[in-house]
Amino acid sequence: MRPASLAVLTVSLSLVAVALGVIAVRVLSGDSPAENTAFALATATPQDTPTTEALASPTPTPGISGPTGTAAGPAEHEGARALAIVQELAKEPRVSGTAGEVRAAEYISGLFRSYGYTTELMQFEFDGDRFRAGEVSVSGRAIEALTLAGSPGGKVQGTAVYVGLADAAGLAGKDLKGKVAVADRGTLNFVDKYGNVKDAGAIGLVLVNNRPGPFSGNLTTLAAFPVVSVSQEDGAAVLEAAKAGQPIAIDAPSTAGLTKALNVIAKPSSSSECKILVGGHFDSVPSAPGANDNASGTANVLELARAAAADGLDDGLCFASFGAEESGLYGSKALVARMQAEGALPRFMVNLDVTGIGKGVEVIGEGQLARDAIARAAAIGIPAVASQLPANSGSDHQSFNDAGVPTVFFTSGDFSTIHSPQDVSADISEAMLDQVGDVALAVVKDLLLQVARG
Repeated sequence: MRPASLAVLTVSLSLVAVALGVIAVRVLSGDSPAENTAFALATATPQDTPTTEALASPTPTPGISGPTGTAAGPAEHEGARALAIVQELAKEPRVSGTAGEVRAAEYISGLFRSYGYTTELMQFEFDGDRFRAGEVSVSGRAIEALTLAGSPGGKVQGTAVYVGLADAAGLAGKDLKGKVAVADRGTLNFVDKYGNVKDAGAIGLVLVNNRPGPFSGNLTTLAAFPVVSVSQEDGAAVLEAAKAGQPIAIDAPSTAGLTKALNVIAKPSSSSECKILVGGHFDSVPSAPGANDNASGTANVLELARAAAADGLDDGLCFASFGAEESGLYGSKALVARMQAEGALPRFMVNLDVTGIGKGVEVIGEGQLARDAIARAAAIGIPAVASQLPANSGSDHQSFNDAGVPTVFFTSGDFSTIHSPQDVSADISEAMLDQVGDVALAVVKDLLLQVARG
């Protein structure tokens, strides 16, 4: 999931757990209490090699592929099948623009085709990728750093100077001319920290997390010099060097330029008009297996597609797995833009994000569609409650909402491990997946009846 849109960059979702240490909302622009959208990434090393032979090669093959089979199994959602998909997807991170993303997209596409759907790997591009890692070198040690969106690439080196929160108190009496500022994360927005040290003459800025794990962020401006972030754990060495006035170097990749990513689209046929679109994002953040966020929602989408096709493909019912949600809802935005240009927006959109851990089904939406979903859940004996996103958060349904498409969003509401190495498939509940899937399938069937009535 990810936080809500900014002028420059949108970010991911976190339902109820804004107060959690591993906050479920994606990175936005700052650290003020009202805008705190830090997301803890984690300390594990992302893998870029396949961890299972079931995942396809890392060569993207954008285009349309015909069906390869017919859906097997009952015409109902089965949690065990969804859990097996979660376990497969969560074997490696699926960061947009990486080989891991491509392997996941081709795996997802293969499953859709095995159910009888025609699939498309839709390639799109987006700007301002904040998941590009660089390095901070200190005392002969290279430390992984994440480049903030808006930071230029490049290498700078100089004496490190500790500036506290990079506020007036932290900068008081400090000579920053030609030096690299090292600041604690917290209180001020990133852009304010950057502006303060820039005005004081700094040539670079390293932000040290004030909680476990690394983090990323958006400067909401184009910086004049590299600005990077490091984890709290690695940042201890950076702070020590800065307080001692030791030399430090930053090597940052640019966050400018376009990143290629993929959506996976599944239709009854290549000519089908999508009246109902069921979707969820499949990408993850670096260093995170992304089992709950959002292999769980992706698995629900795939299992819904199989269940719906088990008694024959439904005309007008399409499915999508979105890329680059974590980077700013870019995959769903790209699909909406294309559908708008073609005059082919769906009548309804059903979104599934973070559906594998929780105490029950939560339904997000402000319109009749969400109210009907809660009533439908009650009718099949599954409790569901109305919920809402916290400030500065969102998910792919927003792209369709913004285009005027009625949406309903299903989640299980536990974000305690997302964006961390602890987001693993061992914690995913088969029963929770099944509850969300059963409600979503019942709602989809109702929507098919609405579409059939015209």
